[in-house]
Amino acid sequence: MSRKEAVLLVSRGLSILQLIYALMELTYLPIRFVSLHHHTTRANVLRSSGYDDFWSGYYRVDIAFVFARVAICLVVAFLFWNCGPWIDRLLLPKSDDQEQPN
Repeated sequence: MSRKEAVLLVSRGLSILQLIYALMELTYLPIRFVSLHHHTTRANVLRSSGYDDFWSGYYRVDIAFVFARVAICLVVAFLFWNCGPWIDRLLLPKSDDQEQPN
């Protein structure tokens, strides 16, 4: 296996891991949406301004961060899948022996 093939294989493997992590993050969304709905509905019905307002704000921020993490993971997965030259240098830098031809 050549150096380029090894780097491509590792890069694709890391890409698949990032994709799996993004999908795992998406599985947490339903419970966060249910919790957000619970606290916003309860705050509207009870007209409370403390406890439920805090938790509804917390879950809004939490959901936004989940979407941000998923987006970042998908971008990283895309970059690793394409395996550009900087990914090549990142995963397997050339040693001094390889740079100087005999």
